[in-house]
Amino acid sequence: MSSPISDDADRGAGLGLFLISAAALALQVLQTRVLAVQMWHHHSYMVVTMTLLGFAAAGSLATVWTKPWRGDAGRSLAILGCVFAVTTLAGDRLLALTADRAAELTAEGQYLTLSLFYSFLVVPYLVAGLIVAVALSAAARVSRLYFFNLLGSAIGAWLFIGAIGPLGGERLLVACAALGPLAGLAFLRRPAGEGQRSNGAAGLCLVTLALCVVGFLAAPRIFPVGVASNKAMHDVLTQVEGAELLEQRWTPLCRLDVVQLPDVPGGGRQGADFASPVNIYQDGDAITVMHSDESWASYRDSRPLGLNQLVYAPHQVAAEVAAANGEAAPAGPRALVIGVGGGIDLRYALDEGASSVLGIELNAGTVDLVRNQFRELNDSIYHREGVEVRVGEGRSALRRLEETFDVIELSGTDTYTAGTAGAYVLSESYLYTEEALGDYFERLSPDRGTLGVIRLAYDPPRESLRLFAIALMQLRDRFGVEEPSKHAAVILEEVDHERENLVVRFTGSVFSRQPLSPETIARYQLAGNYDTWSVHYLPGVTPADSPFAQLAAAIDAGTEAEFFAEYPFQVDPVSDDSPFFFHFHDWSDLFQFGGADEWEELTGGPIGLEILATLLVQTSLLVVLLVLLPLAFLKGGTERPKGVLRHLAYFLALGAGFMFLEISTMQRLVLYLGAPTYSLTVTLFCFLLFAGLGSLFAGRFEATATASLKRIIPLLCVAIGLLIALQQPLLDATLELDLGLRVLIVAATLAPVNFLMGMPFPLGLARLRAEAPRFVPWALGANGGASVVASILCVVVAMEAGFSAVGLLALATYALGGFAALAGARTEGA
Repeated sequence: MSSPISDDADRGAGLGLFLISAAALALQVLQTRVLAVQMWHHHSYMVVTMTLLGFAAAGSLATVWTKPWRGDAGRSLAILGCVFAVTTLAGDRLLALTADRAAELTAEGQYLTLSLFYSFLVVPYLVAGLIVAVALSAAARVSRLYFFNLLGSAIGAWLFIGAIGPLGGERLLVACAALGPLAGLAFLRRPAGEGQRSNGAAGLCLVTLALCVVGFLAAPRIFPVGVASNKAMHDVLTQVEGAELLEQRWTPLCRLDVVQLPDVPGGGRQGADFASPVNIYQDGDAITVMHSDESWASYRDSRPLGLNQLVYAPHQVAAEVAAANGEAAPAGPRALVIGVGGGIDLRYALDEGASSVLGIELNAGTVDLVRNQFRELNDSIYHREGVEVRVGEGRSALRRLEETFDVIELSGTDTYTAGTAGAYVLSESYLYTEEALGDYFERLSPDRGTLGVIRLAYDPPRESLRLFAIALMQLRDRFGVEEPSKHAAVILEEVDHERENLVVRFTGSVFSRQPLSPETIARYQLAGNYDTWSVHYLPGVTPADSPFAQLAAAIDAGTEAEFFAEYPFQVDPVSDDSPFFFHFHDWSDLFQFGGADEWEELTGGPIGLEILATLLVQTSLLVVLLVLLPLAFLKGGTERPKGVLRHLAYFLALGAGFMFLEISTMQRLVLYLGAPTYSLTVTLFCFLLFAGLGSLFAGRFEATATASLKRIIPLLCVAIGLLIALQQPLLDATLELDLGLRVLIVAATLAPVNFLMGMPFPLGLARLRAEAPRFVPWALGANGGASVVASILCVVVAMEAGFSAVGLLALATYALGGFAALAGARTEGA
């Protein structure tokens, strides 16, 4: 291909590869955030996975079409760096122009057309992939440049986390693009005395970089990230006269937009004007609200009852019974709220007589807005006496608490925003698993503790019924409750969806450590007196043919397996190993679902399975075309390596195995590190950094690659097995430690395995380069293509068998790939 890069110039190539790798990884994660705002969360999964195909396409393109890369490698790479910058920014503008059309295609279920519709997002990754392929093909030492490739990707994960807040999405986009021409200048580095044949390429890099600087300064105006037209924030700002955007803040979890609604004339008590609440939108739709004392009073006046109040009813009834009997009233309940947002749950807790309330909020940006910047707009709700708010993931924070509570409440504590690992996760939640409910009950006072959860409701029930099953089975199996059916209540509320003219349904579920008293049951029955309220389940009240009553009776009798098998949706309990709480559909439902209203289709339909199935088929076909088809354009003989299928299996296995283990580890660390963001960045950093060091170390074995691989791959398989077996017990035993120490423990457990994982790829490239150097970029494409398919397949496997199975699949993939590549291979000399 290109003229080999001299060993001296390899340093510049290493810097260039580091920069472009960091840019590609940071851009990938950033696009999950942008797509979640401009479209919806599921688009980020689909598009980012598709864009990874750019690397597979790049490897094949560089193999078949060699003419553009011949000659001066540095000059070619510099030009590609400029093209990366231009296509990154142009793709963003095309996405902004077509986002609404993409939403229409999603609503119509046209996922194939949708993927083609914005396939232009593949282009920057295709260019980045070409840079990697050309640089590695022309490298004097492949292992050293591969180290810089992995190190850049590792830093790219932290680049997003560290830069998204201070720069914002718009400026971070331009910063990622600017790394392209910077990498180009690094590629143009020449040893002393070498000619200046690349002045034109250097000038192009400088001009492109200058344009990026201008774009960076004006990024919010030139590259604005608008909200999808079918989201709530767009409706408010375009249809509510006087609505004002007060603040916009990007965080690693979501974009926060603070919108002040206009005052309502005559809407307060005695017809007085009152200040409207302030909405905080998460990625333009999921809303949390800040109330002033006045707007809160008017809000409570307008609602006869709130689902948030249900969990406090047993405590109020107990106080009333004590007063009627002339006894001292019990102290107000100590409350824990997971997901406090703008503070509504804090206000409910104080109104319902809580003596203290501890709030846990995952997003530090939300806490800062409510606690500091907009403190006056909510009358300092975070600063009230008896109120404390901490930043953290609910489950992780709860496990490190020592005290117990009388009330624990989760009010719809999740959003439909894309996680930071948008390319790797779909809709899992660790807040509603068997282990989670067990943790909540463990932290409730045994004599009067109540757990309240608000979730969306469907007909037939799904979310609330699965939650009901998990709670009752935990009370029975973990806490020895003989009749858990007497410990639960479920109330339904219907709310008009103004813009869509649809009815949105919510359920408030209450689970008690003690059986609900007759007085409490009577209190809950009053909900049926309101037009928009109804009782879904109460012990001894609900008709026997209700799904809740049937399930409760089955759990009491220990025959719940029969109920789950016959129910039309999957509502059996989910565990931390497979935390897909919102996975209610079987794969056969892809061909049967239909006839539901629009709200049901959006929130309750099998959209996740539809996207997974479409992506799995599309990416598998594309990988076959991009990896195998190029072989048809090449003649046999010296152009084609011996045992081409063994080489193919080897590099496919490396890509898939790496991704399987990376994703299963990432999921395992969410609870341990306390937030998905920490899990993502620490996992990526460790995998890529230590694998890069392993690649650098492997450089000394390039001359005896086959013999070395016969020792390294078995050792790697043993290390993976030990990691799967021993890491989780260690994590459970050290959960109480500070975050910094937990990060060090994660790094220590991952370093040996990741170090070994970094060796097979450069050694395989060295072996392939000796036999057929033209096929080095082809191997990169095979590796990247397998990573794409594996990123989807691992979710499918985890849904059906759990993430532990994904880890075992990684071990098996490495073993089979190594066997296929090395079986019968000759052993080089020492």
